[in-house]
Amino acid sequence: MTDSLQATSMAASTEAIILPFRTALDEEMNIVIGTTTGPLEKDQPEGTLGNFVADAALSISNAIYQKSYQKNIDFAFFNNGGLRNPLPQGTITMRNAFELMPFENQVVVITLDGSTTKKVLDFIFKKGGVPVSGLRMTLSDGQHTKTTIQGEPFDSTRNYTIITSDYLANGGDDLHFLATAANKTYIDLKLRDAIITYFKQEQALGRPILSKLDKRIQYGK
Repeated sequence: MTDSLQATSMAASTEAIILPFRTALDEEMNIVIGTTTGPLEKDQPEGTLGNFVADAALSISNAIYQKSYQKNIDFAFFNNGGLRNPLPQGTITMRNAFELMPFENQVVVITLDGSTTKKVLDFIFKKGGVPVSGLRMTLSDGQHTKTTIQGEPFDSTRNYTIITSDYLANGGDDLHFLATAANKTYIDLKLRDAIITYFKQEQALGRPILSKLDKRIQYGK
């Protein structure tokens, strides 16, 4: 057998071996996990995609955290850079979820004192807004104002429990002060899995994901 024929035969054999796995993967990636009422896209100071991801992560993470620790998570924040693809209007598949969140980022719960929480709020302001949930903020005159967490004004004298990605929790995006934070809890949840679980929950209830902005972060006075 010539070298070229041998190479062709080996390629055909390899393809025959991997074809069932590729087919199974394609079938899994095409599974429908939910629907949307409109496209979900990144933007600042808030975007429909960031709002959805933060809301989904907070909802799923809070259910896990409450069950294990009997405590609530106060708010969630992430970064737009971690959202790699928008979500289309209509049917959403597993493939869409993996394209949105291709990284293996874990959700991390961190309890911070008021002064460190203030640094997180300042980070959000300096970025011109990032994906958040449980938090509302007005960006005005070089500072953030009217900042509320779970509907209550920010209180620099109390502790707050937040969630974010392990990338940010470990100091990514210049969040060096989080890298040294002592009170971190890993709840064995990937951010992508939180998104998929939320989609599936809403689909089981017959509810599409609403595409909307609610001025959780806005420019104003």
